Amino acid sequence: MKKKQKLDDSVDDEAQEEEKRRYRSMAKVAIGYGINPSDENSVIPEMIHTVCPDFSLDTSKLKSAILEMHEEGKEKVKKMLKDGEGKLTLCYEWFWTSDDIDEPILNEDFIGISAYFADENWKMKKWILGYHPRASLCLKDIYVDSIKNVILDYEMESKVSTLLMPNYGDLGVKAFDDFRKWIEEKGKNLIGSRVFLIYCCSDIFRLMVDDMFKDINIWLMGRVRLLVGWGRMVPTNWDVTLYNLQKAVDMEATNVFEEEEDYQDYEQPSDEEWIKIKTFCKLAGCIYKVAKELFDGEYPTSNVYFHLLAELKVMLNKELKNGDNDYFLSKAKEIVKRFDKYWNDMFLVMATASVLDPRFKLNYLQFYCSKNEVSDDGSKAETVVDYLRGLYARYAASDISPLPKRPDASMNPNSSGLFKFLFDEEDEDEEEEEKEKKPDGYKDFVLFQEFLKYEGSSREFQESELDSYLKEPVMEWKKDFNALEWWREENSKYPILSGVARDILSIPITRGTSHRAYVADKRECPDFIVSMEAKLVNAMMCSESWPRF
Repeated sequence: MKKKQKLDDSVDDEAQEEEKRRYRSMAKVAIGYGINPSDENSVIPEMIHTVCPDFSLDTSKLKSAILEMHEEGKEKVKKMLKDGEGKLTLCYEWFWTSDDIDEPILNEDFIGISAYFADENWKMKKWILGYHPRASLCLKDIYVDSIKNVILDYEMESKVSTLLMPNYGDLGVKAFDDFRKWIEEKGKNLIGSRVFLIYCCSDIFRLMVDDMFKDINIWLMGRVRLLVGWGRMVPTNWDVTLYNLQKAVDMEATNVFEEEEDYQDYEQPSDEEWIKIKTFCKLAGCIYKVAKELFDGEYPTSNVYFHLLAELKVMLNKELKNGDNDYFLSKAKEIVKRFDKYWNDMFLVMATASVLDPRFKLNYLQFYCSKNEVSDDGSKAETVVDYLRGLYARYAASDISPLPKRPDASMNPNSSGLFKFLFDEEDEDEEEEEKEKKPDGYKDFVLFQEFLKYEGSSREFQESELDSYLKEPVMEWKKDFNALEWWREENSKYPILSGVARDILSIPITRGTSHRAYVADKRECPDFIVSMEAKLVNAMMCSESWPRF
């Protein structure tokens, strides 16, 4: 009887383990492909029926598997972020449901908090750390408290250096002053308060485009749509709007609408309306030229923003100078004013990143300042150099150890995750035991301790890594240049400065790339999460962005 009982228990255990494996596999599919686990018409029930016709799907168990996997992954992510070498930027985003969703909507908008950082192989990464329906967050300050809760939840007070925020009109430095002080008290913010708040570049482009587009009403857009055959006129990205309006301008310039009979029955824009359309195309066209270089690809490192936005500044001022009508001049002044404020707010971080680009160093910054009458103390080359020297000094004085030169993860088949720890826990324990067994007798050697002080003081008079870096010739210009990769290769030569470069270059200046950077209005959330409960939304959105453990 006892043998039979043990056999039955063993069979039950195996069945439970098999069921658990199945639900975890389904959970991975749901997370990876963005499938609502409660959706009975999704691909998951169909897949299960094909593979295991007799298996009955329990959606509650599938949800539990998703939540369990999220908790497991969260603990690993928490450790990775805490033990990682560099600093990180937290990004705040507000997402809304699409107006085209027909299914029942449980949540209309969501707050997402993401971490941007350079991983162990100096690759830019973005991990979602929190994604919640706004209605489920009972917070006094939706901006500050959302970020603060994530920091406390992941125990990373000492890792956060900057915040990437949207360009909302009511969102200023004062709102985050107490929060910045809290960060400085809790951890070590070596980057400093002067670049603590980063404002999204794609947002400022969107706002500049909106300044011009607001004068083009829906009726005018409807007429242009018919003239150029512009499909459905629904809220779309502003680069698409620019493309179609420019198409209309080009056709009007060659008298297509007047000479071809096909357009005789269509109502055409008036002369005043054409001025508005042409103004939009000319000024938005300048913005698009720069946006295309910045956003049509992966997340760019911060070193590319200074010279590209300086180019936009020149283009806009040229258009303002050459404007030939009052409407154009008023719009040009409006967007130049908005851009100049952003430029001044972001000058220090962008210029510092430019100096840490070996293709530029101080050359481009000094060139730019020589071409412009700079009255603001915050926009002088000397200010940037002073900030960088202070930043370097703080890193040198901290307990940051020189960065080891790491092999690329792709060359190591045993590498797993984004952070490869140098030692296993057992190795760390053994090392600690060795340290305990071997007391440091050098602490009692008076002459040697005096030598260390002498050597440390003499080092102050030696050339610093920063001075050495700036004295060396700049690299030949190459557009497709990876600054982070260059510093990774040079970290043995510049062990301190490479840490500064890693943390500055990995600061994101925008929240979106590719088509997401051209969003004309609110950013939309994935459709599959709008009818899900809060915990499940957070678990799936976070887990999808994390490495596969």
